[in-house]
Amino acid sequence: MAIKSKLRLGDILIRAEAINESQLLEALEIQKKTGMQLGKVLVQMKYITDKDLVSSLSEQMDIPQADLENIKISNEAIDLVEEKFARKYMLIPFKVEGKKLNLAITNPFDLFAIDEIAVKTGMDVVTWLATESEIHRAIEEYYGVASSIQDVVKHLGVGGKGKKVEEPVKVEAADSNDAPVKKLVDLILRQALEDGASDIHIEPYEKFLLIRNRIDGVLFEAKRIPKSIESALISRLKVMGSLDIAETRAPQDGGFSRKLQGKDIEFRVSSCPTIYGENLVIRLLDRSKLSLTLDDLGLIGGSLEKFQKLLRNPYGVILVTGPTGSGKTTTLYASLSQLNTPDKNIKTIEDPVEYRLDGIRQTQVNPKANITFATGLRSLMRQDPDIVMVGEIRDAETAQIAIQAALTGQLVLSTLHTNDTASTISRLSEFGIEPFLMVSSIVGILAQRLVRRICQECKTERPPTPEEIEIFTIQGFEVDGLTLYKGEGCKNCKKSGYRGRVGIYEVLLVDDTIRKMILDRSAPMDIRDRAMSSQGLRTLRLDGLSKVLNGMTTVEELNRMTFTEDSTF
Repeated sequence: MAIKSKLRLGDILIRAEAINESQLLEALEIQKKTGMQLGKVLVQMKYITDKDLVSSLSEQMDIPQADLENIKISNEAIDLVEEKFARKYMLIPFKVEGKKLNLAITNPFDLFAIDEIAVKTGMDVVTWLATESEIHRAIEEYYGVASSIQDVVKHLGVGGKGKKVEEPVKVEAADSNDAPVKKLVDLILRQALEDGASDIHIEPYEKFLLIRNRIDGVLFEAKRIPKSIESALISRLKVMGSLDIAETRAPQDGGFSRKLQGKDIEFRVSSCPTIYGENLVIRLLDRSKLSLTLDDLGLIGGSLEKFQKLLRNPYGVILVTGPTGSGKTTTLYASLSQLNTPDKNIKTIEDPVEYRLDGIRQTQVNPKANITFATGLRSLMRQDPDIVMVGEIRDAETAQIAIQAALTGQLVLSTLHTNDTASTISRLSEFGIEPFLMVSSIVGILAQRLVRRICQECKTERPPTPEEIEIFTIQGFEVDGLTLYKGEGCKNCKKSGYRGRVGIYEVLLVDDTIRKMILDRSAPMDIRDRAMSSQGLRTLRLDGLSKVLNGMTTVEELNRMTFTEDSTF
């Protein structure tokens, strides 16, 4: 009791001159009537703010403050304390260090809560101070999936007497429709949407199931869940995606639509067997995020002018190239939206149709109905189109039909998997396309990548390193007074320093000089070098370095997505 009297909150706040004697007496009277904690009463009376309260306590009691908005809270810590306990005592565990559990709490005098956690976890509890609003936000963010997992475990009878949570249990197909499983799936989908994820990876391991979200092209661990509920979770997602839940030894593809947070979201589900179970990848397609202007995508300056020139051609083939996930389809959609006028008949053949575009007739590839890129494109040519978009040129037959369409007066837009613009010529040669057909049909090629944008919430200036100065010097950039930028890492970007992505581009115009080189079967490197000297081709790396100077991205991110040898890119 002596300790408590020394540590009375009112005395501490008065000594810190946060409140005066009369304010304390007034607050104590209200506390007697309402039973509320004194700190809450003082905050409600606006004598102090919750941050004032925490700062005073921290200074007077020598207890550190936890900046929960900028701390990476570990799932290991969250799993040690039940959600209902965290909500009742307004606390959040955030880090485990050996046998120490770091805990942020609003009331460090609540010895009962602290002692109970120490007994239940068998760990030494290290208390930190945090505001109630910060702790509340952290509880909402980190306990959603965890509490649902506990519900599923209890519902399936796992982890009870004589059972270990890690032991796999047999789950009937009907269990996939039970409320706890539905809740778990819903929370996984919602969390991915809130994080701005493009894909959800559900990966089986020997003793657990790992959930990772791909955010801005990089995978982040979201949650590890018990192996015991793997069957129920996978079955539920397969039912939603119209997959065969009885088939576990062959890959399957499907999809479903859901309205989440007021948005119509499409989910594409792909399953693939592994040695530890079925691996699921779910692609999220948020139609509201589709950017339909080329400059929004990062196609700016001279590259934009060149590509706009290509789109003004009445006929010919325009190819957009890059690896999977580099934003090629989005660029095509933005191009079609610009070309979409009442006097044009625009048709597409896609696999899949990712977004619906008003005024454009879109066809889905369906091998079961004998609709492939080749057969679908052949049918579209009988529909009197002005502009045709082919989702991807995957084989020689599709390439031949696309070129023939361009030769008969249509503007054809398509994608191809190549590293840069010049190597596209070699790729078409592998398909058996003769050089004379290429020079007669191809009007231009755009290569692209997506790099992460620096987070605008925590963006700061920084001096360049000697290595970075050398990179810019080699490429002919002015380095005197050079200032670069980085993201410090914050809650908005999940401590990564990046939020969102921007494209880097390379546009090659197939003019008379390039046509002659194609006919002469020149090497891709020679074609690129000639384009740089004759038409000012800006390589992917040069465009990326310009975006680094403009504060859009970083050299580290550019190196991650392009070759670092400046002679190559």
